[in-house]
Amino acid sequence: MRTLLVTLSGTHGTGKSTNAGRVYYLLNGSGRKFSYLRHQDLLDPFGFIVRRAARILRVDVNYLERTTPVRILWSLYFLLIYCPILIGGIGLRRLLGYSVVTDRYIYDLIVGFWGNHQRVPLEHLLIWILPRPDISFVLEAEDSRILAARPEHTEEFIRNEKRLYNWLADHFGLKRISTSESFQAVWKRIAADIESSFRNAPASQTRSILSK
Repeated sequence: MRTLLVTLSGTHGTGKSTNAGRVYYLLNGSGRKFSYLRHQDLLDPFGFIVRRAARILRVDVNYLERTTPVRILWSLYFLLIYCPILIGGIGLRRLLGYSVVTDRYIYDLIVGFWGNHQRVPLEHLLIWILPRPDISFVLEAEDSRILAARPEHTEEFIRNEKRLYNWLADHFGLKRISTSESFQAVWKRIAADIESSFRNAPASQTRSILSK
């Protein structure tokens, strides 16, 4: 049975969750069996601990993230919790005949850490062992729209994020999707590309990895 792993990435304020959720409903409504996975939910528990620790210690959270003890703890979290849940969750869904759409993935994790001037702990290992998406989208929007949706960020922050996503799109072959059109047009384009991937997918798929 053909199943796909679909990911939506992009700068803060481009509507990753909104678009992923709507596409999930559209695909299921058309007869496809899709499961929706919230990637951020796997990172929030440890991220909350780091933010709480920074508040207690009265230090900047970005500084704390760069310290060796926290990076070691992130490595353990990735190995013992994040990877088993993510890989197992995707694998189980596909074993049951469900395709998976997720509103963030390893690409967004990379941008988050790179934006703080550091590499993801165990970055190359994560890239190697995580399931490779069959099709990945990176959502793009005008700076003014992003800043309106996320006023807590600066123009410099948004420009840097967009630069990193552009590099990842070129390196990993992510498909760029402009969100400057109507929501319906964006959803229709994403759904059409996913349907095309179903037609091009081999009948018997084996697990592949992010080998680049």
